[in-house]
Amino acid sequence: MNRLSEPGFKPLPPRKVFRKRRSRSPWREALFALLNMAVGVGVLVALLQLPARLDSLLVVSKVISTLLKALSRIGEGLALLAAGLAQTFGILLVVGLAIAALLLLANGVFRILRLGIPGLGGVLELPTELARLLLSFVRIRKP
Repeated sequence: MNRLSEPGFKPLPPRKVFRKRRSRSPWREALFALLNMAVGVGVLVALLQLPARLDSLLVVSKVISTLLKALSRIGEGLALLAAGLAQTFGILLVVGLAIAALLLLANGVFRILRLGIPGLGGVLELPTELARLLLSFVRIRKP
């Protein structure tokens, strides 16, 4: 059935999904780059202060010790297991913060380089053939 022939039918406007992205001003890009770098450096400096306040190897060994004690004494170990899991979560949080800080720092450096060298953003794009190959793997097909 052709809906164009129906009276009162209005075709939908073109989708805005495939519009070209507006380019941001260089000042705004530089501000975001510096902000990313500042946050990354700030988190790394904060993480560097941790060894002065607590011995990281001692903390990790206490985490392992607490988990092993909790597993050996199941009766009273539920509280120790909860403490060990909380400590493990804390260690994972610190590791996650360190990785996030490094990613923010790398992002800021890349943005600064991209502002300084205008063609750098296009150099790091995937080749067309590789992008199509990857798209063919991740595309969801109807059953």
